[in-house]
Amino acid sequence: MNKGAQGPGLLADDLFGFSGQALEDRVKRFASGVLSPAIWSGYEKAGRAMCIAASEASSNALDRANEYVRDGGELFVDSGAFIYRDKPDETPWASIIDIYRRIAANASAQVTFVLPDVVGCQDRTLEVLRDWGNAVLDAIGPDHVALLPVQRGDKLPSTFVKEATMCLKNPIGGLAIPSNAAAFPPELLSDLAHVPTSVPHRVHFLGISRRSKALQERLFRLEEVWPGAETSCDACEHRAQVGQGNPVTNARSEALSNMWEAALDEWDDTEVDVDQSLDLLRKAYPGLDDEAIENLYLSQIGSYVDLQQTYQNEIKILGPKATTESIYRFASGQL
Repeated sequence: MNKGAQGPGLLADDLFGFSGQALEDRVKRFASGVLSPAIWSGYEKAGRAMCIAASEASSNALDRANEYVRDGGELFVDSGAFIYRDKPDETPWASIIDIYRRIAANASAQVTFVLPDVVGCQDRTLEVLRDWGNAVLDAIGPDHVALLPVQRGDKLPSTFVKEATMCLKNPIGGLAIPSNAAAFPPELLSDLAHVPTSVPHRVHFLGISRRSKALQERLFRLEEVWPGAETSCDACEHRAQVGQGNPVTNARSEALSNMWEAALDEWDDTEVDVDQSLDLLRKAYPGLDDEAIENLYLSQIGSYVDLQQTYQNEIKILGPKATTESIYRFASGQL
C-alpha cells in the first residue's frame, strides 16, 4: 500500500513517487522580515528572492525594493491587509495600489503581487475585489502576476475563487493561501480540484517556512489535486535563528569581533575627539575638578577612555555590517 494514500493526518515519506524532500525542493522561497536595511542587504548579497508588504514599507524600504527590481531582483509584494484585519475599512488601498504601480513600473523582471482582500472574510474580500481589484490589475499591467488570496468561510474555496474571478476583468496568475490552519485548514486544498480551469496551477503559501512540517502536509495534499503545481512561500526564516546561542546571533558576534579587531589594527589615537573623552571622564568621576580630569586623561585611564570612545563610534558603523554578514551567511546556507 502506498503510504501517501493512508489518509489525512498520516503523512508519508512519499506520495505516488514524490518524496517530501522533492516537493520541498520545488518550492520557491521568498525572504520576508527584510525591512531593516542591514537584513535586506544580507539577503540581497545571497541572491535570495524577497517579500515585502506594501502597507508597512517605509519610503526608504520602497526605494530599496524599486532599485532591487530595477536590477532584476525577484520580488513578492503582499498588500499588507493583515495589518488591518481588525479595522479593514481603514486599509489604504489607494496608497497600496500606488506602491504596486511604482514597483511594477521599475521592474525589469516579473513581480508577483497579491490582490486586495479582507483577512478571514470571504464576503468582504469579494467587496474589496469589486472595488479595487481591477485597479490593481491596471496598476501592475500585463507583465506581472496577480495572485488571488483565498479566504475561508461558508463558501467552498472553489466557489469563492469562481466568484472572485468574476469580479475581475483579467485572469489571475494563481492563488495565495494562508498557512494558518485556522484560516485555511490543509484539507480544504482538495477542493482546488474544482476551481475554474482558467486558474493557473500556482499556489503561494503565505507566511510559512519551506522546511516546515505544516508546509509539507500542504504540499502533499496539493500534489494530489494539482500535480506539478508551481509553489512558493514566504517566511521570516532568520527569526528562528536569532537569540543567544543561535546561529545568526553567533555569526553576528563573530563578524563584529573580526571587524573590531581589523579596526583596532588601523586605530590612531591622535584622531580621537579629546572633548568627548573628557566628557566621559567627567561622567565617570563627577567629584573631580577640570585639572584633575585633565591629569587623569593623561594617564593610562585616558588611553582606555579613548579606546572606549572609538569602540562606541565604530560599533554604530560595524553593527549593521555585522548583521548583513550574518544574514548573508544564513541565507547562503553557510550556517
